[in-house]
Amino acid sequence: APVSGSKVPAATGTLIFLCAGSKVLFEEPTVQASLNAMGKASHFFKEDVGHGTRAKLVVNSLMGTMVAAYSEALALSENCDLDPSTMIEVIGQGAIQSPVYALKGPKMVKKDHAPNFPLKHAHKDMALASSLAKEKGVEFSVMDQAEKLFRRAREDCELNVADEDFSAVFEAVHKDSTGEFSTKRKSS
Repeated sequence: APVSGSKVPAATGTLIFLCAGSKVLFEEPTVQASLNAMGKASHFFKEDVGHGTRAKLVVNSLMGTMVAAYSEALALSENCDLDPSTMIEVIGQGAIQSPVYALKGPKMVKKDHAPNFPLKHAHKDMALASSLAKEKGVEFSVMDQAEKLFRRAREDCELNVADEDFSAVFEAVHKDSTGEFSTKRKSS
């Protein structure tokens, strides 16, 4: 079954399983015990194979879009001479707080993109979600723009971030920016 979670959730048994297929098999006590041993939750979508994958594409496209928007917000704060650590704290205290922001933000401003979820894999899921949205007739313009940003980051040989964590999309935002802070960051 597809999962939501990367290295740390896998190591700590807190994955989220996104299941489809045989509901009878899913509900078997040995299967449930196995899923519970490896994860904090398991969700059954439909008996049609592929619905777990669709769920993963929805989750990963949203997560990528969130990190793309967060990258732009942090770059704006840095170019406005606002302390990014303080902005990360402010964002973490409000209604828009997110574990992904708390985890990635401090690393992003330090250019620490050690991979947990490689950018090239995040982009693949975002591109597949974009195709799925078109197939299903769903307006997806915000997520499509995030997918384009991830594509530029993945394909940029100068940045060379395809194998880095998906938070490295932040470097593409700075590369595309002309503000004083971004210009200095690019040269450091």
